[in-house]
Amino acid sequence: MFRNISFEAINIKTTLLEQLRLAKLGNFEGIDVSILDIYEFSKNDKVDKIKNLIDSFDLKIGGWCLPFNIDEEEDKFNQDIEKLEEYLKVAKKISAFRIYTWIVPFSDNLTYKENFKFHLKRAQKICKLIEKYNCRIGFEFVGTKSLRINHKYEFIWNLEQLLEFLKKLKMENTGILLDSWHLYASDGKVEDIMKLKSNDIIYVHINDAPDLPKEKLIDNERFLPGETGVINLIGFLRALKEINYDGPVTPEPFNKRVNELPNEISVRLTGGYLLKIWGKAFSQ
Repeated sequence: MFRNISFEAINIKTTLLEQLRLAKLGNFEGIDVSILDIYEFSKNDKVDKIKNLIDSFDLKIGGWCLPFNIDEEEDKFNQDIEKLEEYLKVAKKISAFRIYTWIVPFSDNLTYKENFKFHLKRAQKICKLIEKYNCRIGFEFVGTKSLRINHKYEFIWNLEQLLEFLKKLKMENTGILLDSWHLYASDGKVEDIMKLKSNDIIYVHINDAPDLPKEKLIDNERFLPGETGVINLIGFLRALKEINYDGPVTPEPFNKRVNELPNEISVRLTGGYLLKIWGKAFSQ
């Protein structure tokens, strides 16, 4: 398990070299990459040069976001699947084997059963392709109630439902993107993590929440890890360690204050909060 940074999650847009410098400044051990950027870099530079650059900063690659939505229109989805193979070739060369995406927790057109079948078909197509490149993909359930209450049909929004989806998917290169916010918002518990195996989880997001009733939580109004103490992040991290999860743990605060800070301060603050909660979880 290692402390990882996603610059997209804290609204920083800069060069790969600057991202690497900032990651070290914030005491992170890993970094997410934009597969679209890496693919563009690879047109002008050898991929080995990019991998060597990341290695020279002694950083691991955390993962990369699937660069399209799983539920988009059929023609667009098929076009993106074709492009995905080119991205996977580059990802394999830099050893970026963790991919992640999310599942929209509602539909205004498809019932739960219909949407389940639709997502299974799409996910199988993605998983069979990425399997050729030794990649694994983590699916994130979105537990924030305010996102789904005004829509006609609910869809997967908690860990139990996601596990049922993965069971039906029957692909060994799939798993969970586990987000502390969404586990909390969906009334999940630390004990639920203890029922999982290490390879069930592909990727982890860690955030804190405001002190509000869960039904009033706004998805993009979160806090840095340990900033409020509302979510039991010490128990969350200890449970991950207990099941021997060995992947990235990435802050995803979606916080306006953090987003508006200068880059260096934002990274130091984000890394500092994560390191502090890390120390509390693992000091004993």
